[in-house]
Amino acid sequence: MNALQRFRLDRLAGRLSRYQAQPETYPDDEAGLTVCKLAVNALRAGNYGIGALILDAAGEPLIEATNRVFEPAFTSAGHAEMAAVDELERRYPELAPGELTLVVSLEPCPMCYTRLKLAGLGHVRYLVPDPPGGVVHMAARLPEIWQLLNPEQRFGPAAVSPEIRQIARRLFLTNLRALRRQLLSRIQPPR
Repeated sequence: MNALQRFRLDRLAGRLSRYQAQPETYPDDEAGLTVCKLAVNALRAGNYGIGALILDAAGEPLIEATNRVFEPAFTSAGHAEMAAVDELERRYPELAPGELTLVVSLEPCPMCYTRLKLAGLGHVRYLVPDPPGGVVHMAARLPEIWQLLNPEQRFGPAAVSPEIRQIARRLFLTNLRALRRQLLSRIQPPR
């Protein structure tokens, strides 16, 4: 991350530290604030700016996770949603997943979407849509099995303030180009 990106990240982190959640107006605001703070941690560690939080049936936090695709070492499955589900299944195998909610800062990608369908979490809410990389907005075009699997499961935008949504978007965009170049350089042979 270059100096300008660090400066911008510090400004976003400062906005988050001053932000007062408004759960009466925006029911997912507290969870949204948490996933944005997790996204800051992911960026500072050298990863994509994405955070995820699993809430129990009462809306209390159970699991926090950050994207960790690049650091501490490259892991293709190091997406925040995947890390959260891994931890949930390891620590709480007795919980009914249909009663749980995952809040994530970015619309899930195809890999995370299918994992979340298989895991069966009742609700998945994202702060920011991701038309180029997310799949929730086009789930109806996926193979039929993904529509039949867990049909009661609900994916959709989180009810957060415009400010939290804007911060989540900016966190995702921070260092995105550099990390995508890094990812592509791993999978494309040199010319």
